[in-house]
Amino acid sequence: MKGKVRVVFGTNDSLRARLIRWSTGSPWSHVWIEYQSEVWGGWWAAHSAEDGVVKVPDTRIWTRYPRRLTYELHVPLDGGFDWARYVIGAKYDYGVIWNALLLVLFRATKWQWLEKLAARNAARYSCSEFVAGFLKAAGVKGSEQWDIELMHPGAVHSFLKKQGWAWGVP
Repeated sequence: MKGKVRVVFGTNDSLRARLIRWSTGSPWSHVWIEYQSEVWGGWWAAHSAEDGVVKVPDTRIWTRYPRRLTYELHVPLDGGFDWARYVIGAKYDYGVIWNALLLVLFRATKWQWLEKLAARNAARYSCSEFVAGFLKAAGVKGSEQWDIELMHPGAVHSFLKKQGWAWGVP
């Protein structure tokens, strides 16, 4: 993939966004991939939301998530795009709601066995599962052992922050 690629985190003041931030302990409620499209022109975003995994003009997501933080990726990502090509159109993973409740309970109790109760569906993706799957498929160093079905926006953000890649507001 030629051109710049970004991972963008966003949030807003909706009840849903506040619940996601509260349950995950993250400042972000959504995460997506942005890339320059030679075919369609301009910046496009690939993400997972209520309508599943889709590609849309980046400004469509920006209107929903006015507070954003961007990481520009400086590693080869061809494997991530190859993987994403096969998951576009996949349904949204609503099991993430159950997993968020388990995460809250885990943070309060530190009971490791709660992980065994996590909802799993490898054919469906939440936003962070999609981005984590993209990064893992791209072979980004440090993502090899990820269980993408247990990733949330804050976990992806913490990982990228530690990488020291360039970031800012688009």
